[in-house]
Amino acid sequence: MPESEAVRRRVPRPPAHAWAWLQRSRPVLNAVAAQLTGGPPSPGFVDDLRARFEDDPFTRDVLVGVIADVAFGGRVPQRRPAGASWDRGLTWWAAALAGTTPEAFEGRGEGPGQPPLFDEAPREEPPTPRRRRAEVVAELAPRAPESAALAARLRDLLAQAEGDSVPVQAVRDLLTELEG
Repeated sequence: MPESEAVRRRVPRPPAHAWAWLQRSRPVLNAVAAQLTGGPPSPGFVDDLRARFEDDPFTRDVLVGVIADVAFGGRVPQRRPAGASWDRGLTWWAAALAGTTPEAFEGRGEGPGQPPLFDEAPREEPPTPRRRRAEVVAELAPRAPESAALAARLRDLLAQAEGDSVPVQAVRDLLTELEG
């Protein structure tokens, strides 16, 4: 099975409310745009991401990685923190990164609470460790060995940009190199 099909099976298609949350989450959106384009998000940037998400593993990998880093501090929660009020779009992304459905994610209940002050023994439930971003990205969007080289070439290509324009010959050279 091609890599993109395997990744698609692991990262479900985000629903509209997940994209709406992304549109409102400026820190996440700015970080995604910076990694993909080297600049701020342009008008229609989320629509472009949405269109490329299914078929572009690099875009999917960057988006998943930035959400894990920025929204969750590099750690993917296994449940919503007690007392936290999350938008359902953020909950969807957390569940997708944790490898479950939003319903199962929300059904995991609250973690161990504070022990009572008097007359009861504390519960002996160890907290569930949160997974690191690198583990989640590797699991959800495995990279082919040449992905790092491709990312480096794309960054070189962006470095040759004049404003928002990339020299056509540089793009042709990259395509020739990729098509081998």
